[in-house]
Amino acid sequence: MKRIVTTLFLSLFFFSAGYAQDMESATNLYNTGAMALNEGNIAEALSNFEQALEQAMVIGPEAEELKSNCQNTIPKLYLSLGKEAVNAKDLDGGLEKIKLAIAKAEEFGNADVVEEGKSLIPTIMLAEGNSKLAAKDFAGAIVDYKQVLEADPTNGMAYFRLGQASLNVNDEATAVEALTKACEYGQEKNAKSTLSKHYLKKAAAAIKAKQFDAAIAAANQANEVLPSAQGYSICGKAAIAAKKYDEAIAAFETYVSMSPNARDLNQTFYQLATSYEAKGDKEKACGYYKQIVSDPTLGEYATHKVKNELKCN
Repeated sequence: MKRIVTTLFLSLFFFSAGYAQDMESATNLYNTGAMALNEGNIAEALSNFEQALEQAMVIGPEAEELKSNCQNTIPKLYLSLGKEAVNAKDLDGGLEKIKLAIAKAEEFGNADVVEEGKSLIPTIMLAEGNSKLAAKDFAGAIVDYKQVLEADPTNGMAYFRLGQASLNVNDEATAVEALTKACEYGQEKNAKSTLSKHYLKKAAAAIKAKQFDAAIAAANQANEVLPSAQGYSICGKAAIAAKKYDEAIAAFETYVSMSPNARDLNQTFYQLATSYEAKGDKEKACGYYKQIVSDPTLGEYATHKVKNELKCN
C-alpha cells in the first residue's frame, strides 16, 4: 500500500513531567499507527491515529504538527477502509466508512477526500440498488436509486433502474418519468425498449379484458415510444373489436409495411378487407379479399365475397 504518512518523531522539550509524558504518549501512538500502516494494517493504524489526535487536542498548540498530521491522515484511512469493504462486496459497510471519511475530511478541511468520497457514493448506491432489484426487493431498490439521483441527477443508469423497479410495483407515473429521463442521459435504447414492452403488455391485457379503447391507447403509447409491428398489430385488432375501422386500417397497413413476410399476413389482409367493407369501400375490400382467395382457411370465404357478395371486377 502506498505510504500516506511519514513517521513523526517529535522532540520532547523540557516542560513539566506530566506534559512530557502526554506528548510522549501521543507521539508513540502516532508512530505506532505509522508502523501499522506501513505493514498494511489500516484499521489498527486508524485506531492509533485517532487516539493520538485526541491527546494532541488536549495538549494544545505545542502538539500542532502532530494534530495536523493526524487530521490529514484519518480521512484517507476511512476512505481506504470503505473501498476495501466495497471490493469485498460489503456495500453497506463500505458506504458507512466512506461517509465517515467525508465527514472527517469536511471537519479537517481535506477537500480531496471530500471530492473523492462523494464521487464514490453514487456508484456504491447504484450497486446496492441493483442487488436489491435482482432480489426482487423493489421498494428497497427504489430508495437506493433515488439516493443515487440526489447525489448525481444525470445518472442515466439510475433513472433506468428506477424505472424498472417502479414498473414492478405498478407505479407507472414514476416509471415513465424515470425512463424518459434515462433517455436523456445515455440510456435511450434500454429505456425505450422497457417502456415499449410495458405498454404492449398493458395493451394485450386490456384486449383480454375486452377493454378495447384502453388497448388502443396503450398500443399507441408503445408505438410513440418505439414503433413496432407488434404494436401496430395489437392496435389494429383492438380497433376492429371496437369497430373503429379507420384506426384499424391505419394500424394494419403500417403492420404490413413493417412486416411484409409475417406469418399472419393473410389474416391481416382479411382484417383489412372486412374493415374496408364495413366502411363501404368496395374497391379496397375487393383488393384485399383477392389476395387471400388461395388461403386454405380463408380462401373459400374470400372467394364468396369476391364473386357473389361484392361482385369484384
